[in-house]
Amino acid sequence: MTKTCIPILLMLLAFTLPVRAGFNDGILSITNLSRQNVLIEIDGREFPYCNNALVLRDFTPGYHQVKVYTEKIFPRKRITLFEKNVYVRPKYYVDLIINRFGRVLIDEQEITDNRFDEDGRENNRDEHHSEKPGPSTIIPRPITDNTFASFIETIRKENFDDSRMAIARSGIDQYFFTSAQAKQLISLLSFENSKLELAKYLYGRTTDPKNYFIVYSVFTFSKTKLELAEYIKNYR
Repeated sequence: MTKTCIPILLMLLAFTLPVRAGFNDGILSITNLSRQNVLIEIDGREFPYCNNALVLRDFTPGYHQVKVYTEKIFPRKRITLFEKNVYVRPKYYVDLIINRFGRVLIDEQEITDNRFDEDGRENNRDEHHSEKPGPSTIIPRPITDNTFASFIETIRKENFDDSRMAIARSGIDQYFFTSAQAKQLISLLSFENSKLELAKYLYGRTTDPKNYFIVYSVFTFSKTKLELAEYIKNYR
């Protein structure tokens, strides 16, 4: 599971100009999907305990120097994976994704509503909180094609359904998908039960749920299709 660094605000006060959050502030996050631990440095400040995910809210718009390293134990040296001035536009969520091969990709999405909660993740929970992701009241944009292609490739390189499922869930928690993209993700799994589990998990994160019927073709057994149909029928 992806972990998020909590005491972000205290850290930000040390190197961002505004003391209070501005209306046009953005969000910067770094997500590590690789198998190696990384060191993150932003504007000269290191975040040593954020190997899996770092989310910085109320982030001042403009250019920020971002460096991502990995450390070689013997001989001990630091290897740079990414070093670039990243531009955070006002009211935008900028996500740096480190894929399985250590390549860093950048994706961004405009913040058009309040669906991001305190740790920067998209918030779709109502007063009756459920573990399953739920649809937003405002239809969001799906994951970009480039990011989705990298996401698919990262999952495909895993050998077992359990590891593929874990990586898939980490991405599903952060992005929205079209029904066609959901079908591609589900098709990466080998076992019927795993496919059904992922299909249920993805349903609440699709931007076009009316087209979700295309997902049924990935299943072999009618019983599985009926179970998914019943889940969708009773989905809240």
